Amino acid sequence: MSTILLGGKICTPEKVLDPGILVINNKSIDLIQNTSEYIVPKTANVLDTSGCWILPGFIDIHMHGLLGYECMGPNLDQVIKNLPKYGVTSFMATTMTRPKKETNSLISHMASILSDPPVGARCLGVHIEGPHLSPERAGVANPKWFSPLTTNEVDWLQNITNGLVRMLTFAPEEGNALDVIPYLIDNNIVPVIGHSNASYELTKEAIALGLSQATHTFNAMSPLHHRDPGVTGAVLACHSIVAQLICDGHHVHPGAMQVLLNAKGISKVCLISDAAPFAELPSGKYHWAGQDIYIDGKTTRLSDGTLAGSHALIDTGFRNLINLLNLNILEASQCTSMVPAQSVGLGTSKGQLLPGYDADIVVLDEHYRPLLTIVEGKIVYQALE
Repeated sequence: MSTILLGGKICTPEKVLDPGILVINNKSIDLIQNTSEYIVPKTANVLDTSGCWILPGFIDIHMHGLLGYECMGPNLDQVIKNLPKYGVTSFMATTMTRPKKETNSLISHMASILSDPPVGARCLGVHIEGPHLSPERAGVANPKWFSPLTTNEVDWLQNITNGLVRMLTFAPEEGNALDVIPYLIDNNIVPVIGHSNASYELTKEAIALGLSQATHTFNAMSPLHHRDPGVTGAVLACHSIVAQLICDGHHVHPGAMQVLLNAKGISKVCLISDAAPFAELPSGKYHWAGQDIYIDGKTTRLSDGTLAGSHALIDTGFRNLINLLNLNILEASQCTSMVPAQSVGLGTSKGQLLPGYDADIVVLDEHYRPLLTIVEGKIVYQALE
């Protein structure tokens, strides 16, 4: 039996159909068109979405957890179950820097859960963020556990995840990490620069070798200076590289976000949440990865004020693209769905509302808050009566 979303404002890649109709058969989108052109079958499961926005589900390729649950370890199942409340249909389970023995155990837990995942958001794989970072741009990570990236390290990570590593963030200036980029690509792993103090010249060399993304642009990377452009300058200057952006309103000033959009264009800006495991929890003091974490209702910080991931999920970032940067809803949808899907090689199956694409859908109210989330044709979150 098909499921039909009837009467909503359907955001296709080119235009908004208002009112429109979207037909789901099995796991895929079967049909999208104006309501006046369609006769609803009596046997269909019809959901009245009149007045609502219907968009491709949000895809968060860089997030560490939420509501007290961390992606890295045995609570990944709870992350999968809870993400649809925030409109997320797909995500990358992102790791943190830990001692190697602990990393082995925690990532093994992740692989076990992903061998038989619960109903919820679809985990697209594991995103390794650390320990292959620069001590000069450590952020919340502990430099005493850092080490340069090597091909042996890639093999070890793939072994303990059963081949589930899909992205890897690293500092290419550390050791011989620059030489590992072709090996990552050969192993179907997206190479991402992050927590890096590299020069402009070295970053461009990495891009020429196949580096394709920059993690949380502006944050934890050498900044732009007119005589020393650094990583930030290379990301802004090189069109080929996709720039991840935290749009919580605290990690990056709206003016800097606008500079990024002006330089890169919508098609090269990928919204991420970088959500901390305590994202969306009440204000207070918490403990995470051996450190005290302080939440003030808007940010997640260390005792010295260092931002420790984001307190907001990607739906907040989506709303900020519209409310802070004045993007229209189709442009914001590109940054939260189409660009992330394309950036990890899934642009022909996810990230857009088109016939034949996976039925990964979020229905938003007039304030752009999730009411209904569908993953591969199955309703996994519903606030509608």
